[in-house]
Amino acid sequence: MLIETRRFGRMEVDQERVITFPEGLLGFRDFRQYFLHESSPGAALIWMQSVEMPALAFVVIDPRLITADYEVKVSAGLLEELELPDISSAQVWVILTIPEDATKMTANLQGPLVINPDAHLGAQVVLNEDGITTKYPVLEGLRAMGRASKA
Repeated sequence: MLIETRRFGRMEVDQERVITFPEGLLGFRDFRQYFLHESSPGAALIWMQSVEMPALAFVVIDPRLITADYEVKVSAGLLEELELPDISSAQVWVILTIPEDATKMTANLQGPLVINPDAHLGAQVVLNEDGITTKYPVLEGLRAMGRASKA
């Protein structure tokens, strides 16, 4: 399928790469289909581009690259909705906020994206645990994990 994007122009995207978020994302409930796009092979930062709105895209990262002890707990009902046998079968991403000074970028660890790559289904969950923040410092996390040069 041909998808128009603001950042990358027109892109040919295989339907198998499209992920449907039945409930949308927080603040973006009307936009439910996205695909993941690596701007360069092996990059830590990935674009999650809306299929329905060319200007809507998020930069995401695997939270395990920036914090070793991050854990996502989801209900059995959500696992069922996403057709996942357990959370270890999911891809988990967190959305980044990148200000003008990119060294101050942060990750929203409180609202991770849980994706079943086989069923092409996803959901954004809200974690209400102490110590989990919406503004986790990404570069500090990358440095702590020994990955600062790969972002």
